[in-house]
This record gives sequence, structure tokens and C-alpha cells, in this order.
Amino acid sequence: RGGGGGGGGGTRRRDPAQDEAIMGVAEAGAYEALDEGGEMVRVRFLDFLQTFSITVDNSEEQLLQDELNPSGMDVDNDNAANVDNAERFYPYIEQAGAIARRQLRDGNVGDDDDEDDDDDENAQQQGSSSAFVNTVFVDFTHLLHHDSELAEAVDADHVRFEPYLRRAAKSFLHGLHPELADPNYNADDAAAGGDGGAAGGGGGGGPSGGASSAIQSYFVAFHNLPVTLPLRHLRTERIGRLTSIGGTVTRASDVRPELIVGNFRCNKCGLLAEGVRQQFHFTRPVVCRNPRCRNDSPNEFLLEMNQATSAEGASVSEFCDWQKLRVQENSSEIPPGSMPRSVDVIVRNEMVERAKAGDRCVFVGSLVVVPDGSALARAGEATRLGAGGGGGGGGGG
Repeated sequence: RGGGGGGGGGTRRRDPAQDEAIMGVAEAGAYEALDEGGEMVRVRFLDFLQTFSITVDNSEEQLLQDELNPSGMDVDNDNAANVDNAERFYPYIEQAGAIARRQLRDGNVGDDDDEDDDDDENAQQQGSSSAFVNTVFVDFTHLLHHDSELAEAVDADHVRFEPYLRRAAKSFLHGLHPELADPNYNADDAAAGGDGGAAGGGGGGGPSGGASSAIQSYFVAFHNLPVTLPLRHLRTERIGRLTSIGGTVTRASDVRPELIVGNFRCNKCGLLAEGVRQQFHFTRPVVCRNPRCRNDSPNEFLLEMNQATSAEGASVSEFCDWQKLRVQENSSEIPPGSMPRSVDVIVRNEMVERAKAGDRCVFVGSLVVVPDGSALARAGEATRLGAGGGGGGGGGG
């Protein structure tokens, strides 16, 4: 009976669509295991960015437009809409407009570059979010008042949901400004066409006019968390959670590139493994997805370095800048008779080169545990040397 079953399996016809999907044919649909919780967070966060508004007085409207991220304001409700001399302000839609203008301006070099550079330098010195190109700043109190369940999910499992927040920010910006997704968009050509403008909808342009070469990666930066913890209060229960800490920068490393999401190609069959997220170290696929390929060696996968935008919309490897800061607890938080404690803070993307030694800063991110590879290597080396020495002594005796 077992032999008959094997013969039946051999004569069964294979599904061509399944074979095409396995071999990575472009026309075949991809099969991906989705995180339902992450998708729900993405949808609700996108709704927050699109619909959140606050009620402001007309005299304060211009100030809020400059700040783009007001804090300490009451959340808008139905009754507030009837207040005299007040109107709704959408801070994240305004922030998206500023990001779009910045990207389009960076992609079109003109005679007013000197003036724009001066404005950008002043905005960076004042800490305004308008100086950033692909970072969306979110006031956590806004999210807490708008959707407390979403804020609780982001706070409790930020490491898990961070990719979905980034995906929602990208959809939000490209939905409001489709020209940001077009690498051939030219703001000058669109303005000459009439209805386009810097934030218009997209006419074709030359290869020199892309929106900062169609930025593929967007980041979400939270601020104004309810509690800012001292360094001494970082414990294991904070691992993976959204945390705000305060401290003084004592040392800053050089800026280096980092691979966030990589695409790897199998050396044996050529199948492309897309969207391999890096787990705080260089992570390659452990086995090829092609069942006909027996490649189970991570060293047999090559990273696809092509970062150019594909016309078919295929994903590409994502890189960003990173910098390591050594942060020491503030002098006012050190208990009497104790030594100051320090922690390493990794800043990415547009946050690099913004803090120097001596600056007192507040950092918002997630606490992660990364093995000290050098220490582990030293420990293993010492063990091997000790065993070798003992063996040599025994042989000599």
C-alpha cells in the first residue's frame, strides 16, 4: 500500500502556477505570511495620520503651521467645531506637505538653492520637523487621545510594529502627494504645465527631476511621551517597548551605512529572496525557498546591491545611515556615592550628526539586547587556548 501511494504521487500533475511562484517568476503572485496585528496597526495608524486634527485660534494658526507638530493642545471634537474664531488644523497633513516640498526641491536644483539651504539650516538649528525629508514626527499624546488602543499597542510592542508604522507613513505621504513615488517627476515641468506645481500630481519629466530620486524608506519618530525614564530605570520589562530616556551625550561614533531590509539571490538556482529583515546584525536566508535547490548555506546567498527604483515596482534593498552615541545619565539623577551609568544609543537616518558630546538630550526608541560578539569571541578564544595548553602539557609529560 505504501508503494502504491508513492506511485500515485509520482503521476500527479504539478500546478504550473505553483511552480512559477516557487521559481520566482515575475507574473506569479507572491505568498507571504502576514501579521494580522501588524496590518491592523498599519491601517489604524494611517487613519490617524489622515484624520487627526486639533482646534486652534486663528491668531495661533500661523505659529502652528511653522511648528507642524504642536503639543499641549486639546484634541478636536464635534462640539469644538462650533467655537467662534477657531478652526481645524491638520498637523500631519501639513507636515506631509512640507516633506513633499522639501523632497521636490532637493530633486530640482535651481538658482534659489542658497536661500533654501539657509532656511534648512535655520530649521535644523531650531529643531523644526520641516528640516527633514523622510521622517514623520508624531506627538504621542496626539495618538493617545485619538486612539488609545493603538497607542497602547505601539507602546507595548514597538519593535514588532515599527515596520508597519513606516509602511503606513509611506502610504500616507504617497497618497497625498503621488509625485513623490515618481522618480521622473519634475516640479519645473509640472509648474510650466499649469496645474502641477511643487505638490501637484505628476507630469513626466526628465531623469534629473525626481523627488530626491524617489525615496523608498520613510521613518516615524515619536516624541512627547508621558514619562521620560532615567537610565537607572531601564530594566528587562522595557525590552521592545517604546521608551523615552534622558541623558548626556559623552561620545559619538562615525556615521556608517546600515542594511535594514535586504534582497538576497541564491548562487545555485538564482531565486531571489526578498524582504529579509536584519536582526541587528547581517542576516542572510538560511535555506533557499526553491524545493529543487538544496542550498542551505547562508554563505551561498549574495546581497542585491541595486537600490535603483524598478519600473515594475519590485522591492529593493533598503539602506540608511546610523551612528552610535554613548549616553551617560545626568548628574542630577546620580544617587550619592554611585558611579554614573551609561548606555549605547543607536540613531538612524536623519537623526545622525545632530547630537555632539556635552548635549543633554531625550531619546525615544526601543530597548534591545544585542550580544557582544567581540566579548563572546574573546571568551571562546580563551577557552580554546586553555584547553590547548593543558593538552600540550599532558603530551609533554
